[in-house]
Amino acid sequence: MASADNNRSVSPLVQRTKRRGTALSCAECRRLKLKCSRVFPCGNCVKKGCGAICPDGSLTTGKGNRFVLANTEDLHDKISQLATRVRQLEDALAHSHSISSSQPHPLLSDDLLQIKRPLERERADGAQPKEKKLDTNDTIDAMGSLSISERGRSTFFGQTANSWYLLRNEQGSDEEEKSPGSDLSIPSDVPWLSYAFPLTPTSLNKDAVRNNIITLLPDPSSAQRLCELYYRHAAWMYTPVSKNEFFEMVYRPIYNTETGFPIIGSHYLAIMYMVLAIGTLLDIDRPSHSQEATQYYELGRAALAVDSVFEEQSIPAIQALLLMCHYMFLDDIEGPRWATMGIVVKLAQSVGLHRDSGKWNLNSDETLRRRCLLWEIFTYDSWQSLTYGRPPSFALAHIDTEKPFGKSKNVHGEVEMSFAAWKHLFCSECLSVVMEQAFGARPPSYKIIQDMDKKVRSYYVPPSLQIPGFGKTPIGRELEQQPSIQLIMQRYIAFAIREITLFYLHRGFFARALEDSPIDPMGSKYAPSVLAAYTSACSFVSLIDSMFRQYPVLTERMWFLFTHVFSCSIVLGSIACKVQMAIAPSALSHLDTAHKLFLSTTENPRREKVLPILHRLKERAHAVLTGSATPGSPLSSGSPPVKSEEDELAALGGMTRLVPRKPSSAPSTPSYAGSSPKSDPASPSPIQSTIPEQSPYHSPDQTTAWQYPLPSHEYTEHSQYPHYSPEADASMRYNEPQLQHGISPMNGMTDPYFGGYSSSQYYRPEFDNAFQNGLRNAGDFNLPVETGDSWHNLVASQYKPI
Repeated sequence: MASADNNRSVSPLVQRTKRRGTALSCAECRRLKLKCSRVFPCGNCVKKGCGAICPDGSLTTGKGNRFVLANTEDLHDKISQLATRVRQLEDALAHSHSISSSQPHPLLSDDLLQIKRPLERERADGAQPKEKKLDTNDTIDAMGSLSISERGRSTFFGQTANSWYLLRNEQGSDEEEKSPGSDLSIPSDVPWLSYAFPLTPTSLNKDAVRNNIITLLPDPSSAQRLCELYYRHAAWMYTPVSKNEFFEMVYRPIYNTETGFPIIGSHYLAIMYMVLAIGTLLDIDRPSHSQEATQYYELGRAALAVDSVFEEQSIPAIQALLLMCHYMFLDDIEGPRWATMGIVVKLAQSVGLHRDSGKWNLNSDETLRRRCLLWEIFTYDSWQSLTYGRPPSFALAHIDTEKPFGKSKNVHGEVEMSFAAWKHLFCSECLSVVMEQAFGARPPSYKIIQDMDKKVRSYYVPPSLQIPGFGKTPIGRELEQQPSIQLIMQRYIAFAIREITLFYLHRGFFARALEDSPIDPMGSKYAPSVLAAYTSACSFVSLIDSMFRQYPVLTERMWFLFTHVFSCSIVLGSIACKVQMAIAPSALSHLDTAHKLFLSTTENPRREKVLPILHRLKERAHAVLTGSATPGSPLSSGSPPVKSEEDELAALGGMTRLVPRKPSSAPSTPSYAGSSPKSDPASPSPIQSTIPEQSPYHSPDQTTAWQYPLPSHEYTEHSQYPHYSPEADASMRYNEPQLQHGISPMNGMTDPYFGGYSSSQYYRPEFDNAFQNGLRNAGDFNLPVETGDSWHNLVASQYKPI
């Protein structure tokens, strides 16, 4: 009994001891203060998917708000290393694959690229404050130029617009934007319809008006000649209507009718007249801007108004409107061109051009026709947006139309494609990205500029579109037969669009570098942009000079090329005045070339607005290099004093400014919405109102047109300049190796150009091949102030109204 009693007295103590040795709840439930089921693995751990650690293990917070097992934090480091390695391999694969193909590699699809992104969440979140920090800067000076007349007419050009349009915005262009008018005798209802376009009067005898328009067509031989001129001199750049389609569906139904009026739609008739207008405009045997071209243009507008493009939406109507935009582009009709292109885009979307026609099982000819038209519209819209500094009309996210033209390989195993195929790919894969990231409303960081520079430079150009003598393309490497004029022009434009994209990409940071280091811009941390803008400006001026030497009359009719030469001249003029820079003499040489180009344009009245500015730039640079004047000293005796240099500073650069002007009076000094606090430029006096006598126009013999001529400038006039060396400048000419596709502008330059900058506090050796390596080591420089402000401050110092 005693033993039994003793056992009963000990049992509660043993039970309490055993109870203390057993966990009341698992470690994870204790950490989270949850009620544990004490059946291990407990219910809470099973629900969370961590039953393997129950009851003794616990979770700890890891990177990216993810959880990992305790005592395994080293897994985070390993995973981070692997993710970094994956990114490096993806970049290397993208670079190597882009050399042989313009299509993305299958392993670089969006779905596969997302695999590693969850582990980068913390990194992405950490980068957001940096991007948001840019929003705190004063971004008003990057908005562009807005002019408002007393009648309420407003015109806007963005910060990337070329200097010609900004100049017109300053001085006013009301006198140039004339409504269509013709002195030729035509039925009274036709010009009335031309004024009514794009609307159609409700009370209109369409058949009678259409017949009146048809009676004004030229005779068959003249019409065929003008149509052939269009496809020879103009359609190589934009081809909304293929040659076969035009002659089958437009020309023959009109001119092969035996009796009576041809039965043809008004939109097809509009195509006919627009082709005649462009053919006449680019007929080198006729005077520039002939009245006959204007008449054909008016008749095309009238034909489009017979059947309203808003109600009769059709492929021919879109083709005719795009041809109209091309005519206005060549004839420099600025105002209605942008709005008309907006109508083209909306009509294209309304007929479904942005969706691939193959999915509707249309016949192959119609599918090809629709695909070609869509990408021609996209290309025109992209290039026009770049020139105006305005946003493009298309969003690639809403386009699935396939490219109409494919690729092939030549006998050397190199990827080949036509100019049409290349321009469609370049605009959709390269230029559209640049427009979105670098030219958007949000100011980009310098890292974005570097990335976009690398993307443009590395974009593939097929051998057939490379220019012999430019870059590292040897002059001896040529096709078996002499190329056509169309192919020659396409080569020039392919080279030009890449160079001018790079130029506008770096123009803002180029101006910023001159503001930071006005004596020696190469000492600025934005020195790569100085070199890039300078090299692209030299390349573009040399390119157009070579083009003009071969086809002077035809090149002169393409005024859009000269507008970009004007933009390049502003940069070259600013460099030429920096005597401390080794590239100043070369910049002066190319500025002289640009000046001579404009002097040679005898048929273009627009040059009278540009020549005084170029003459002033040239006069100032020569005076500085000879040591007879400083950048801020007056250039001409008796020049009136400058009231405010800052008021002129932003005239040609795109900074935020409001330009009120009276349409009937001469333009006055514009008002500014803002100015740079760092701007304190020199104040050179305006040039004299007279310009030195121009040399007579010389038209080279076109029998040797295919030879890509090298410049033969005489430099004896510069022998008095102590800092000028024609031999050193020769390395920056037509055969310079750094102009090769995908090669850095710094790579290959001789030591005399850059040897003096190694002592700069900002100099780093990696700048010498920074663009080739994507500027990975150049530093992630953020934009401290708006580059639009800097560019305007630079440019306005070069501009004085005459």
